Amino acid sequence: MKSKIYIYSLLVVIIAIVYGFTTTDPISKDLSARNSNFNNPMYTYGPSLENPVSTLNESFEGGTFPPAGWTKINPDLGTGWSRLTVGTTPLPGWNGGVVTSPPGGGVGVAFATWTSGGATSNNQWLVSPQLTNSTANDSLSFWLRFWPSNVYSDTVDIKISTTTPTVGGFTTNVATITFPRNSPDTNWTQYKYPIGSLIPAGSNFYIAFRERVNDNLNDGASVSLDLVSVTTSTGPPICNYQWSQQTSGTTSVLYSVSAVSDQVCWAAGVGATVRVTTNGGSTWNNGNAAPGVINGDIFNIYAWSANDALCTTSPAATFIYKTSNGGATWTQVHTLAGGFINAIQMVSATEGYATGDPVGGVWEFLKTTNGGTTWAQVPTAPAQVGGEAGWNNAFYILGSNMWWGTNQTRAYRSTDMGATWTSGVTTGSVNSYAIHYNSPTTGLAGGNAMTLSTNGGANYATITAPGTTGNINSLEGNGSDWWATRTGNTVYRSTNGGTNWTTAYTLTGAAFNDMDFTLSNGCPVGWAVSSAGLIAKMSAVTGITSIGGEVPSAYSLNQNYPNPFNPETNINFSIPKSGLVTLKIYDISGKEVSTLVNEVKNAGSYIVGFNASNLPSGAYFYRIQTDGFADTKKMMLIK
Repeated sequence: MKSKIYIYSLLVVIIAIVYGFTTTDPISKDLSARNSNFNNPMYTYGPSLENPVSTLNESFEGGTFPPAGWTKINPDLGTGWSRLTVGTTPLPGWNGGVVTSPPGGGVGVAFATWTSGGATSNNQWLVSPQLTNSTANDSLSFWLRFWPSNVYSDTVDIKISTTTPTVGGFTTNVATITFPRNSPDTNWTQYKYPIGSLIPAGSNFYIAFRERVNDNLNDGASVSLDLVSVTTSTGPPICNYQWSQQTSGTTSVLYSVSAVSDQVCWAAGVGATVRVTTNGGSTWNNGNAAPGVINGDIFNIYAWSANDALCTTSPAATFIYKTSNGGATWTQVHTLAGGFINAIQMVSATEGYATGDPVGGVWEFLKTTNGGTTWAQVPTAPAQVGGEAGWNNAFYILGSNMWWGTNQTRAYRSTDMGATWTSGVTTGSVNSYAIHYNSPTTGLAGGNAMTLSTNGGANYATITAPGTTGNINSLEGNGSDWWATRTGNTVYRSTNGGTNWTTAYTLTGAAFNDMDFTLSNGCPVGWAVSSAGLIAKMSAVTGITSIGGEVPSAYSLNQNYPNPFNPETNINFSIPKSGLVTLKIYDISGKEVSTLVNEVKNAGSYIVGFNASNLPSGAYFYRIQTDGFADTKKMMLIK
């Protein structure tokens, strides 16, 4: 209900005429006839950061408002911003509407309406605590909701002050968000703005959210604000890798593996064995539940979802099989007498390629445009030279570039999706059992030696190989990082482009045949498969990292980011003095499920990564305890 007492009856009459009222009842802003269960799309404005570290997180969950460090400014002498809880109805100043929260929000939101901004106009400010030591990569994000009306407009300004938290200090404008008259319901909308470039690096600054209208009788709706976050990018993520053995449920030799995500992976091998996980490897299930269709040993498998996969066998003729239901059933989709398909790779859900040994003097090079249902030989496939043939899993596509290995001291390459082909000599290695490129120009080909190309495969040079015996039979990489296996129980890693190698993981009894990685939050994760059904997973554990150089003035535990999350998130905390710190994760029943920190830490601010790939969806709590301070916060894992 929007009501005011007007002394002059003439003004009342004029207003009644303008707005169509036939009585002198108080003027109302009515939401009662409007849908309050909104389900509109959410939009995000502005760039996201590659590896955000939070320096401010506010979700207005505390009972005190403004929260600690926040202030209100009300030049027009209104009451200003307030805190409302989810479910509050009607909205203050209205005769309808229900308070909701954005995705990941809690029970509290900040709220400004036409009745709280001033007597005749609105000018109400909500100001953040002072943030210190800005960087060029700082970014602001928040969720905002404009509560709809048929008539009233509103404006929200976002401003920065590098001096004082006063109206006169806020001279830097980040954005002006205008809601014109007759605006539709915006639902909760997330806004993101780069702010580091707006102020000098190293600045201490405040952020203000200002709701304003000149005439709150004829204008002025209401807005809700939540999940205010200021983050800075630290550049490429810090990836701490951890290997662990998993139980595959089979003792059959596994020849090939395909990682779809950090949760979904397929593996295949002897006797039409197919195993699949959809929970990061906590359990592996039978991916060939109706045996009899797939004939022979599977030498290569490629998957692009938990349901969709292709595999190939060559017991006499060569075959490609497809499943679209998670391995419940398989269908034979291609066969060729006398051939031997070595590898398959999809570049989208519909387009994919397969390469195989030459038939009739021409390399087998197939293409599908319907998700693998049908395949056709590409007429531009290269001609066979001598007795050359290919190798299982030695095929890689990156952008418009393709490479495959051979047994004749060369690797084929195309830079135009197979329209034309050339080859590069793999000097020092007759067989290219494995091939992988980290960029269109830099790649490795491995066999009895390790070879490096820095020109997209035009030629290769021998470099230091990991280990001392056996053939290099699988390669994976990202950036300057490389991983390799060499017909044994060891996974090797290089962090400097292959110049030096160290042992990353050893699995007793294993003879690794293949690896496949995918990126999760910027870090490679994946699996290696072996004889005897052995499987190992490499996870990326963010660990604990010190951020910033200043000693904080108080203890704090921030809301995790992102939240909700799947399956990785970051937790920030600050301690003003050194001491023993524990940071633990608990499930909804109070059972401890993980200990992230249990050590003495120096005074400072820290970020801790948490990977919940082995936990089910649901609510979890994280609790910090240190000398004289303890705090607990809630987070949501949604898979």
